[in-house]
Amino acid sequence: MTALTQNSSLWRLFQEPLRGPALVASAMIVWLCGALYCHGYERLLTGADEWSGSLIWSALAVVPWFALFEWSKQPGGNASTRQPRTLFALVIGIAAFSIALEYAVNWCAGDVTDRLGLLVMRRLPAIAATLMLIVLARKAVLRRTASSNEVAIANLAEAIDYVAAADNYVELHSGRRVTMRRMTLAEAEQALGGLGFVRIHRRYLVNGNRIAAVRGNGEKIVRLDDGSELPVGRRFAPNLAAHL
Repeated sequence: MTALTQNSSLWRLFQEPLRGPALVASAMIVWLCGALYCHGYERLLTGADEWSGSLIWSALAVVPWFALFEWSKQPGGNASTRQPRTLFALVIGIAAFSIALEYAVNWCAGDVTDRLGLLVMRRLPAIAATLMLIVLARKAVLRRTASSNEVAIANLAEAIDYVAAADNYVELHSGRRVTMRRMTLAEAEQALGGLGFVRIHRRYLVNGNRIAAVRGNGEKIVRLDDGSELPVGRRFAPNLAAHL
């Protein structure tokens, strides 16, 4: 990760869909690496030293997984592969289609054998690598999105009265205006904590400069300059006391 920083071109290529020459070159590299794997496997197993079968096998059994990974970076593919059931169905479907094609090629070559288990086993490394890459790419995009959101929300700090949690989003309240950001309240707190904001509740983060009064002996209430009133959670009451 130190070499592949989020700002590097190589790291962006990993996260973003490949196009044009980059896509063709990457597909060729994957194809040849798959053929090399197959050639080495066959040479160790049978002593065969022919490349044509390895190249065909790689095109049928490895390249489709590269295509799935690239498609998963597209908006439609990302939405589909985010669902475990859909991703599982895609893996099963691609594997079945790939094996059927290999059987068809072998039948045309007069070399049909009953080795379904072996065909499945030889695809497992590519399947595992593809699933791992999909997960890593998705996490990288989420981290990048969170980072950009933190920068954006920090730039708006002076205009924000308070931040409220809303499932996987936060609401930024500025007077009567409310905008949404896809981030957690903890991420918002990290971005705004050094800018005068105080966590007063599991659902609320308040701009300390907007606090007009705090009332209540037991359950405290914070009143803001615009008249808004927000509860203070017992666990977060020390944060407010330290700020005041």
